[in-house]
Amino acid sequence: MNLTNFLNQMDAITVLYSASQLASFVHDIGRILPEDQREDFLRRLKAIGEGTSNIDETKELALNEMQKHVRNNLKIIDSQEVMIEGILNEEYDDWYDDCSEEFYYEDNSGISGMLEEACDFVHTCMDMGKYKEGFEVGNQMFAMEILCINEYCDQDFSLADMTYYGLLHRDLKQVGLDTAYCAYHAKTLKKRPEALYGLIVNEGKGEITLESIMQHGDEALPDFQKFLPLWITYLGEKMGRDADRLMSEAVGLLNDVSLAVKYAEEYVTVHPGLYLDTLENKKYADVSDLISIGIKAMDIMPKKYMMRSRIALKTAEYIVEANAKQSLLESCYFAAYESDTSAVNYIRALLNGYGTEKKREELRKVFTELTGHKSGDTYSVFERDRLRSEREENNPNGNMILLLRFLDGQFAQVLKEGLNKSEALGWSGTFMKQGIALYLLYIYEGQWTGKGITAMTGIVKAAMNFSEEAYLKGTCNHADKSGNALFYDLLLKWKSMVQMESEVRNAAIKKIADLLEKRVEGIMDANRRNYYGECAAYIAALGEVQESAGESGAKQRLMTSYKDKYFRRNAFRAELKNYGWLG
Repeated sequence: MNLTNFLNQMDAITVLYSASQLASFVHDIGRILPEDQREDFLRRLKAIGEGTSNIDETKELALNEMQKHVRNNLKIIDSQEVMIEGILNEEYDDWYDDCSEEFYYEDNSGISGMLEEACDFVHTCMDMGKYKEGFEVGNQMFAMEILCINEYCDQDFSLADMTYYGLLHRDLKQVGLDTAYCAYHAKTLKKRPEALYGLIVNEGKGEITLESIMQHGDEALPDFQKFLPLWITYLGEKMGRDADRLMSEAVGLLNDVSLAVKYAEEYVTVHPGLYLDTLENKKYADVSDLISIGIKAMDIMPKKYMMRSRIALKTAEYIVEANAKQSLLESCYFAAYESDTSAVNYIRALLNGYGTEKKREELRKVFTELTGHKSGDTYSVFERDRLRSEREENNPNGNMILLLRFLDGQFAQVLKEGLNKSEALGWSGTFMKQGIALYLLYIYEGQWTGKGITAMTGIVKAAMNFSEEAYLKGTCNHADKSGNALFYDLLLKWKSMVQMESEVRNAAIKKIADLLEKRVEGIMDANRRNYYGECAAYIAALGEVQESAGESGAKQRLMTSYKDKYFRRNAFRAELKNYGWLG
């Protein structure tokens, strides 16, 4: 229950009781209050009767003097007349990825003391109602860049850096809340959103929320119901993680599903996560309404947003719960795959209504039109901020596209284009390892009991990002099979729908045998002992596949041949034994 909902319900209840009943309730709260909270409780209780009193003139004069002193100190820090010194840590060794810091820092200019005084000043201003002064100082602190010099280069420290390196011993969340509380009171209604947002972004740790500001001071925030829609409108034009979480919180504080849907629709391209927030809150809407909301979201949300996939699967859960039309469920599974083109979403859609050739063509069209980025692609700062956000876009990498083509039955083409490395080394990050595992797993007949084929199962599941939880999203079901059982059942169903021709099977086995021979030789020549176990797993799996095709004793013969070729490699021989060699 969020704070506005709680306060509304509390206010509705308290008007029903007499003064004596409320006094009894307050007494009972005091009786169970922890000792460390009693003085503050009494102070707040006395303040109710005292009302707003004039600030003592002496205290105000002292505060004015303190303000001049603090502002002068901050001016000195901002002008970079003083600095933090970075000293090289002689015990640091970056060759071994040392967890200690390369530099340690000293404050020989008294910057920490200046900032301590400024933090105290902001808190005093909040207590005395000097909100304008408190906000100006607090805002300046969070926005400032503190000069730090070392023997390599100069850099700028933030308040968060000062606390991280042990130069400033303050809870920045509390300082931020003091400043935010002052900002709310100091600024006019129209200027309040910009002031609060700028402060929260500069705070940098993502710990300040609107609800925490509401709970911070001694009094309720004035004009809050007028401020909330202005806050939402302001955030509607902002992107980034702070804007996303603050927008989600703000719309939630409305406690009104119709308004939540209105804002979700209005800001669907900037804050698509608002629709998911609405769907995940069943308190204010019934299942049929939630289904309608989800379908509307899928219709108007850009298909490139992966958030649309999550919304589709959440909507599917409600469709299953309501026992609604199967066609609606199928459209949700397709939308989930369309906006997050992954192997798991492909399999779910394929096995739930998209198994006909016409429907499979629709699935094929989705990944065919996507241009996958390479596994090693890098991103700009802006792009990295967009990734893993509400606006993350559907862009499967090249390996996933090859995997989807394999699932689509393009076995001959994937064999040629995916297993195409001529070098024995440099397979990491390519399709080679998962591709070999995919072919071996498909061609293998029988239960996955062999150690080699079990290892291939793990490789394929990792390549597909498969988990029981991920696959069952949108079904309202719970995994009733553990381990590889569900995965095994799904792949059997898929194999029955997608046939591999015998010529391709034979070509795949021959190519894999040649690749493994070259791979093992390269690993041995380069003395890559950490890859011995991986090589043994593939060798064992290939032997198990050959045995499942009717070649009796193929696994032991194959593993023995590798043992004989590399008989001096005791560690390799031990790995072969781990995967079933009986020699």
